Amino acid sequence: MFPAQPYDETVLLVSVSEGDEASFKLLFERHWDRVYSVALTFTKSDMIAEEMVQDVFVKIWLHREQLSSVRKFSDYLFIIAKNHIISALRKKIVEEPFADHLVEYFTEISNVPDQQLLCRETEALVSQAIKKLPPQQQLVYFLSRQQGLSIDEIASKLSISKNTVKSHLTKALHFIRQYLLTRTRAEAFAILYCIIVGIL
Repeated sequence: MFPAQPYDETVLLVSVSEGDEASFKLLFERHWDRVYSVALTFTKSDMIAEEMVQDVFVKIWLHREQLSSVRKFSDYLFIIAKNHIISALRKKIVEEPFADHLVEYFTEISNVPDQQLLCRETEALVSQAIKKLPPQQQLVYFLSRQQGLSIDEIASKLSISKNTVKSHLTKALHFIRQYLLTRTRAEAFAILYCIIVGIL
């Protein structure tokens, strides 16, 4: 979970684009686990997932001058991470026996014709799904995914147990994922996008 304190992303990105290493470290700390979660989900390897995270952020640093014109870093990160993970997995498929469904999964993502349209469609579907959640699940999801609070912080804020928070969050994420799987025309794209931008 990311630090809860507010920060100005635009200022941070400009600072990184100018070569400020401390700002880059902060950017990395706030976003690395999104890439790691996706990589680990599909590779089932801590080592490979960590390598992919490092590679993605090295690419971001090497092209840091682009960051000053980035409006939303999560979208930028999604594109960089998606392309790198697809490329890395294709190489791994050649090197060792990966499951066939990975090839199909990432082939679908790489062939998406209008990514911006699908991003907007995915966000709209997520909003619809959230509105269908029970009130307590909605609140826990909001505190976790939109305010960046940890399980402990949510439990303290709502005066409920950590296990109850985990249960609400797990059920909410499962419902949202299933909602997407039954309503979008690009399931693989939608799930990957949601993980990268911190929705799932």
